[in-house]
Amino acid sequence: MTNSRDTRPPFAAVRKVLNRHDPEGLLAMGAPADEYEPEAEDFAGLLREGQSITRAVVIDVWGRWFGDTYFVRAGTDKIDTLAADLDALR
Repeated sequence: MTNSRDTRPPFAAVRKVLNRHDPEGLLAMGAPADEYEPEAEDFAGLLREGQSITRAVVIDVWGRWFGDTYFVRAGTDKIDTLAADLDALR
């Protein structure tokens, strides 16, 4: 099976940020290190296009992949911090 994921830069840096934040706590529960790769691909694509990563962008991308999770509903400060860390990769 071939991986059709777009792993061009800044994909690895985005995945590292997402794994460090572990927004859903999945890595802490033993999920594999590639758990957030679909989201990383989305964020990396936006960054390659020069788009700012804001709280609204994080909520949009996260909602597409995870739906209305606790992270989205209650994590305002966490969302802002994640957005800032991702935006710093621009």
